Amino acid sequence: MCNFNEGFILCKCNDAKAIIHNKKTKRRKKKRDKQEKKPIEYVWRLYKYLGLSKEKELGRYRFPSDDVGNGLTSNYVLQELNNRNCFDFDYTPNEGDNLLISTTESYNRIEFIFRKGKWVEDHYSPFDDEYLEFDNGKITKAN
Repeated sequence: MCNFNEGFILCKCNDAKAIIHNKKTKRRKKKRDKQEKKPIEYVWRLYKYLGLSKEKELGRYRFPSDDVGNGLTSNYVLQELNNRNCFDFDYTPNEGDNLLISTTESYNRIEFIFRKGKWVEDHYSPFDDEYLEFDNGKITKAN
């Protein structure tokens, strides 16, 4: 299991997934996948802020947490984002960019918004704001 206390990299790892068209093969694969204990994967997504939504919606909303596990707390990630380049690709944050970090197995997530030249712990409302995902990837342990 990864421990990210010694650093992490926001990796733009694009894994090619096999496309299976045979129904019987799909069922066997699903059954085999359920039997195998998969390690928890940590993922990130970047969003571009588009502005206030013209339509108003009502509903329930799960707020971000401050810890997604294995050392990825909001305080630690915020410190790393503002002190070094955590991305493994050429990326310069723009005002209003939103970074979301979560696991593939849970709704728990931590979120950050780039404001006035630095990352801050904050999130946009899914009911009041419009934003568009423009990049994503996995979180890997720094070497």
